[in-house]
Amino acid sequence: MKRSAALLLLPLLMSCEDSLDKLYPQAQPVQLPAVTQVGANTFGCSLNGQVWEASHATTLRGDVLTPSASFKRGVLEVDAFRRLQVGGPITNFHFALEGVTGPGVYRLSQSQPGRLVRLKTAGGSVEYTAGGQRPGTITITRLDTAGAHPYVAGRFELRAEPLPGTRMSGDLPAEVQVTDGRFDIQLNR
Repeated sequence: MKRSAALLLLPLLMSCEDSLDKLYPQAQPVQLPAVTQVGANTFGCSLNGQVWEASHATTLRGDVLTPSASFKRGVLEVDAFRRLQVGGPITNFHFALEGVTGPGVYRLSQSQPGRLVRLKTAGGSVEYTAGGQRPGTITITRLDTAGAHPYVAGRFELRAEPLPGTRMSGDLPAEVQVTDGRFDIQLNR
């Protein structure tokens, strides 16, 4: 008798588990955003072999953390902040490129003034910058400044090292390898 009562309760217990899964859905796995050219406000890359995707969230203060970009007088700036659910040392990217005239390949380097990339860790404790023998490139595939919703899209890859004289903690990498980077961001007006 007890056994048959337990068997009758089994479907009820299983439906409760399904309800809890719907109430507390699992976090979606982090994936690189699709390569697009429509102003989708996406930014992502492979950072030391791990997917790094920009956030699409609002902070408690009301700040929006979607990727942002501006283009004024030939200077392109791009900022992106890591998704909050994902760990890893690098929390944000900042690109600044002078001399942008349109689609093309732009070299990143410490030795080229006005063309830099900075990767920051939590609290800004360490900044990485493109350097070494193969510092990196940004390829702008689309720069629409005249449309109803202006945007910039492209790809990037680079190697970054801590700024000279930086004190490193043991849990931060000595070099950051960024591959398969892509962005598609509406320009701020």
